[in-house]
Amino acid sequence: MKKIPRFNSCDLLNQEDLTQDFVIFDLQQILTQRNNIASVPHKHLFYQLLFITKGEGEHFIDFQTYHVKKGDLFFLNPGQVHKWDFNSSTNGFIINFTEDFISSFLSDNHFLDLLPFFSNTSNQDSILNIDNHYSTILNIFDKINFEIHLQKDTDLNLVRVYLLELFLLCKKHYFHTDNFSYNQLQPSNLVKQFEFLVEKHFYKLRFPKEYAELLCVTPNYLNSICQKIRGQSAGELIRSRILLESKRLLVNTDLSASEIAYKLSFKDNSYFSRFFKKHTGIAPDEYRKS
Repeated sequence: MKKIPRFNSCDLLNQEDLTQDFVIFDLQQILTQRNNIASVPHKHLFYQLLFITKGEGEHFIDFQTYHVKKGDLFFLNPGQVHKWDFNSSTNGFIINFTEDFISSFLSDNHFLDLLPFFSNTSNQDSILNIDNHYSTILNIFDKINFEIHLQKDTDLNLVRVYLLELFLLCKKHYFHTDNFSYNQLQPSNLVKQFEFLVEKHFYKLRFPKEYAELLCVTPNYLNSICQKIRGQSAGELIRSRILLESKRLLVNTDLSASEIAYKLSFKDNSYFSRFFKKHTGIAPDEYRKS
């Protein structure tokens, strides 16, 4: 059975130490030594940041193509399928870190889940172009790289502080770019909590009312907030996540449509096929062949 390659945090260059919770790589070094490892669809057990400082190419994330340029900062969740095709002159940084690396440092265990750019339900949130903040962002990556690779006694807590600085600066930039007002921040957090729950339960929970109950709001309120923040109803966001997983399994595995239907908790293969065709316009087997 064909499976999507799944990498731990050290697979890009170092196969010896498999227990690191944080690593930072020079992108040029990856492209020179191990470019092939990321040029095929794969997913991670960790979070990843990819910052482009020079060059161009294409980055494919869950069936969307991004034409990379200087200043692009990508945020990838565990489980997202991606690959890249960069030219040899592309420069930048890659940071891989586990959830424990950050959560062990914070009292809020859901800090990462509620950041707007770590989203599995909306690929538009996977990338920021940091524009006027370029020098500041580059400085943070340089400080992290210096602490990890050039300091004699690395202080991981200092690295965590730099990483938090990066996240908070990007969060401010995200809301400023999208013209979010102060009054919208609370509804936005509710949507992020909803998306977190969808990511956790979409295999089993399919209806907005089930998530509304978990969030202690009414289904109508949940739908209206999702429509306002995301431009889609709660039900559409749930279906989008199920469709995304369906496409991942069809393209990146050899599971049959029946096996995928079972994995995604559909009643039977015919119900799954009708669902898929209704929302994509083609049958699952046709999508796989295309």
